Amino acid sequence: KLFYDSKTILQEMIQKDYKEQLQYVLLEETGPDHCKVFTTAACLGERELGRGSGKTKKASEQKAAYEAIQMLQNEGTK
Repeated sequence: KLFYDSKTILQEMIQKDYKEQLQYVLLEETGPDHCKVFTTAACLGERELGRGSGKTKKASEQKAAYEAIQMLQNEGTK
């Protein structure tokens, strides 16, 4: 469930603790039309929180959000 809905979970974390806007930035689109790979970054202002790749833009955003959640959680434990 965490990975499947990472974007929602990350959005809730950001709204609770930060004033900046969360955005997803498409960094790269590679491969032929029938087999594309998208790479997306989850960014908070100028700061990149996570990066993910997938066969769809949505999948790459979910992976980026998942990485961002893990990074924010690790920061909270330090």
